[in-house]
Amino acid sequence: MKIIGPIAGTGTRLRPFTLSKPKAFLTVAGKTVLDHIISKFSNTFDSDTELILIVGYKKRQIMEYIKKQYSDKFKLTFIEQIPRGYEEGTPYYWGLGEAVYLAHTRFKKTKLQNMKEDKREGSFIFLGDMLPLDEYSYLMYKYWESDVDGIITVMKVRKEDASSYGIVELDKNGIIERLVEKPKDYISNLAIAGPYSFSNTATFALFKNLKKYLDQRSNESKEVYMTDSLQDLVDQGFKIAAVELKQGILDFGRPSELLKGNKYLLEQGAGRSNDFQKNNITIERSFLKNPIFIGKNTKIINSVIGPYISIGDNSYIENCIMENCVVETSAYLNNIISQNSIIGSNVKVENISKDNLIIGDKSVY
Repeated sequence: MKIIGPIAGTGTRLRPFTLSKPKAFLTVAGKTVLDHIISKFSNTFDSDTELILIVGYKKRQIMEYIKKQYSDKFKLTFIEQIPRGYEEGTPYYWGLGEAVYLAHTRFKKTKLQNMKEDKREGSFIFLGDMLPLDEYSYLMYKYWESDVDGIITVMKVRKEDASSYGIVELDKNGIIERLVEKPKDYISNLAIAGPYSFSNTATFALFKNLKKYLDQRSNESKEVYMTDSLQDLVDQGFKIAAVELKQGILDFGRPSELLKGNKYLLEQGAGRSNDFQKNNITIERSFLKNPIFIGKNTKIINSVIGPYISIGDNSYIENCIMENCVVETSAYLNNIISQNSIIGSNVKVENISKDNLIIGDKSVY
């Protein structure tokens, strides 16, 4: 099986942070979002698995980091998604549909003896800003153990929010009958969550379906989504099961969701370290309220920190009272009182008493 990860997008909803780094590189609970996602793969996929990352925006940052961190854990392949155009110097792309299609060059049609081999030579597709809380082994169980050609993970959403998602309609056995992208009329409360997994045969059919829509593009076309191509799979007779996420999913695509994700991961103990001496962490005249994460070489003086604080490496914090915040690396904060804030890397911020701060990288206040 090959893993496909579309991570080319610019993350416009997370500006100003994504002006200097890809959205998957935002740090929560001591790790980048991408690290949280990929680290869960190790419980389900072995080191012979090919990890195909579709890169674009800030591609060099991603490639250098992934090679350094994961070369010994996966067979790495990088494929560039070429920008559709630029707005004020920032690229924009043809969307998820094209990104997934670009991975078709890494798949070969082979003569497979049975369904088990067909599934083993298939694909697993994840999204770069969404972290399922369920283990991937749970998600894959129905794929391996059921008479299906693939699975799509789904989650329950509020009826009033259903029109903002790709929605699925199921038969009595949990097999998908219909998929609609952002339906105007209510169909169900089951939203496509990603990830997906498909057999080799279904993967090639998906690529073919995607190419059909990509070939129909014009300059006036919108992004190419996956939903229509997935519906084509269903119409072509492929049995695609919906697997409902029992524990839900963390969506890091918006600042408010980033803070929620950070809070959840800290509550679960993700990335937490209490070995201050080993990590060269200095705490002077300060009170820490768990759960928190403090990065290496960080100094905290005369402050009240936490709960639900994630502080990156090489930061300096003095005379601050902070709760439920994400602070990136190499931040200098002095005389700050704040909660529900996100503060970028390499910033210098002083003398602010304000909640819900959004401060981008390399800012000076």
